[in-house]
Amino acid sequence: MSKSPRQILDAQISEAAFTHTVIGLARAIGWLVYHPRPARTAQTVTGIDGVERTVWVTPMMGDVGFPDILALKGTRLVVAELKRQDAPGPRPAQVEWLEAFRRVGAETFVWRPSDFEEIKRVLGEGRLT
Repeated sequence: MSKSPRQILDAQISEAAFTHTVIGLARAIGWLVYHPRPARTAQTVTGIDGVERTVWVTPMMGDVGFPDILALKGTRLVVAELKRQDAPGPRPAQVEWLEAFRRVGAETFVWRPSDFEEIKRVLGEGRLT
């Protein structure tokens, strides 16, 4: 079965590009948006084989798995984990965060590029969860 042009395009969008697109849409229609962008720092470590390597780490405090997008508008809070089209679903820590936000009344989503029509409806209209 061949893929449609839209399916091919969705599969090629990086998570970073998708994130920028969602943030841009939300801000354009009046949402206040937060995205915890990784602040990576390089560290040199020596492996068990004695070879030095540079590794990248993201400094953070708190629990891992925090969602990619928090968006506020009026009395609504939308929390979303963004994934590449072909990426596996959210990790257990990400699910834990989404469930915690849902319990306190947030609208929570896991979005992929193929969900863009839904994203536009959620952000452009009313509560859809």
